[in-house]
Amino acid sequence: MNGSDVIAVVILVTIIIAIGVYLLHWLYRHSSKDQSFVRTGLGGERVVMGGGALIIPIVHDITRVNMNAIPVEIRRLGEQSLITRNKMRIDIVAEFFVRVVPTEAGVSTAARTLGERTQNPVALKEIVQGRFV
Repeated sequence: MNGSDVIAVVILVTIIIAIGVYLLHWLYRHSSKDQSFVRTGLGGERVVMGGGALIIPIVHDITRVNMNAIPVEIRRLGEQSLITRNKMRIDIVAEFFVRVVPTEAGVSTAARTLGERTQNPVALKEIVQGRFV
């Protein structure tokens, strides 16, 4: 092995390490305190809260879940007002705070039932409005 072979090996190893770092940067997804995600696909379901996971685009799918408390305001006024037991109409305005229980089971259930709609308060309001009032 002469000097040019050593330089070629060093350059090749450097290129391989650079490609590996680029691939890890591209494929590694991390969650934060206010966002978690569920990775599904090869290897089953994995809930990631406050950490990260390798996501291979063809093999894995992720569903992001918002961990913040989301205010949902319900207004029942006029024709949509509630009718009491004594047949009187009442107008109500109620505000609820909806959040995901910060456990693996809670995040998994939210991802399964609500999906990406936890990111959009308007879509979440449409889903849960009938259940609250």
